[in-house]
Amino acid sequence: MIITDTIKQIKQVLPTKFKKQGVISIFLLFFNSLLELVGLASLLPLFAVILKDNVVTENQYLSAIYNYLGFTSENAFIISIAGFVVLMIIFKNIVGLLIQKHQTTLSFNIMEYFMIRLHKYYNTKGFLFFKETNSNIINRDIFTVPQVFAQQIVLGTFNLFNEIVLLLLIVVAIIAINPGILVLLSVTIVPVFTLFYKLTKAKIKKLGDDKNEVAPEIAKSIFQSIFGYVDVVINGTYKYFERRMTGNMAEFKRVSISTVVYNLIPTKLIETTMVSSIFAIIVYGLLYMPSKESLAALLGVYAVAAYRIMPSINRIMISLNGINVAQYTLPIIEQVNDFKIEELQKKSNLTFDEEIILNNISFKYPKADSNLINNFSLTIKKGEVIGFRGQSGGGKTTLMNIVIGFLSPTSGTLKIDGITIDDNNVKAWQKKLGYVQQEVYLLDATLAENIAFGVDEKDIDFKKIDRVMEQASLLGLLTTLSEGINTRVGERGAQLSGGQRQRVGIARALYFDAEVLFFDEATSALDPQTEIEINESIRKLSKQGLTMMIIAHRQTSLEGVDRIIEM
Repeated sequence: MIITDTIKQIKQVLPTKFKKQGVISIFLLFFNSLLELVGLASLLPLFAVILKDNVVTENQYLSAIYNYLGFTSENAFIISIAGFVVLMIIFKNIVGLLIQKHQTTLSFNIMEYFMIRLHKYYNTKGFLFFKETNSNIINRDIFTVPQVFAQQIVLGTFNLFNEIVLLLLIVVAIIAINPGILVLLSVTIVPVFTLFYKLTKAKIKKLGDDKNEVAPEIAKSIFQSIFGYVDVVINGTYKYFERRMTGNMAEFKRVSISTVVYNLIPTKLIETTMVSSIFAIIVYGLLYMPSKESLAALLGVYAVAAYRIMPSINRIMISLNGINVAQYTLPIIEQVNDFKIEELQKKSNLTFDEEIILNNISFKYPKADSNLINNFSLTIKKGEVIGFRGQSGGGKTTLMNIVIGFLSPTSGTLKIDGITIDDNNVKAWQKKLGYVQQEVYLLDATLAENIAFGVDEKDIDFKKIDRVMEQASLLGLLTTLSEGINTRVGERGAQLSGGQRQRVGIARALYFDAEVLFFDEATSALDPQTEIEINESIRKLSKQGLTMMIIAHRQTSLEGVDRIIEM
């Protein structure tokens, strides 16, 4: 059964602290259920004293309370009971809101926990994972899935438990008052909702799976058309992206509308069954009950029971639907069940004082038929500047990614001063590296924040910023910026030229004390004059003893290097 399996999975993936908080939540929900029942029961004596004459004097409990509190008027007593009921309902609702707040806080804490774990988990999956997986799917898994899991699976299960407990308590109370009402409710309500759940369970789960698949496709079309704005306009391809979005939205609308309708059906069923039950009670009362007064009393008891039972059943059905719709989140959440968030590598005192050695390196991509690199060997001395040149697809960038540690060779070894780079020390090696790509990724933040990438603004070393900007020939840029180093550069560096973005990438590498710089076609998209200026900046850096690996197609980008490797 889905619900039983879901509860088992929740127990498996939730850490101990959340299990304990979950137990507290269950007790709070149980207390809330008791309050709901008391609030419901408080209506019964009010109806009794209103509907039946002399009930205050005839009922020993009401009579005792009436005399103990010193009432002299039955109307005043009835008004006082009504006032007490109002206060009881207010108190019940305030406590209910506080419990609901506790539940919601717990669900968002769970969301935050799994969001951070999934983010960390995906970041350990390596370079190829991010190259092969669409970013919109990763974004969905990291942000949307934990949210849906926490709110619809975990919170939905809590709500389901709460409503079931409350329903059982009400059923016990009804049995004590009038067992016939329970029989009537069972005959009119249980078959209808049982049939509805069985007929729609698989369909609702399928709707959740469909929505999970189509949502990233919509996001992908939007982001591709935005980030490719220039090409979209120049090539006149807006209609293509519009058709894609329209097609995906048609599916998204179908799924969403069907989900809303399925969630609304229980409410309509409740209304129908209530009216049908009242009809049945009226027919039964007129045919078999001794008086209309007895019929009115029976209708009153039924109305009180239905007042709380019907919404409870409605919430049970909504919770069940939500749990079924959100089943797709469980396999994603379970990925991090055994994942330990800790430093995955031992502390390493890796140093780079002598040389980088690539020994018989071979590499084949997982889906490729043959090796891209075969038995490649190279020794790079510290302070040496090496250029790589060759046809596209020849393995230059792949080789660089192996040296950086993004990719592990299929065979062969990478050694730094005789130490083999592996999973235990690759992070220590990467801390010594700087990587300037053809398109440097820039934040929609200040120039200083982009150079000190990932450092809180309050922790930025601005003296160091000044130094690395000078080294990267960026000081001239400051004269053109209205707020200097605190000027925002726009999304993806929209306020900067291509050459300026490359210099920011160089300054970023220097800020983090890179000993080895990698340039992957860093100047290929620049105009000749800007390329000359960037190459001059690179040559200045080479005189400071930095080791550099430069991938380029143009001979001008490789002038002044110590060696050129043809690939």
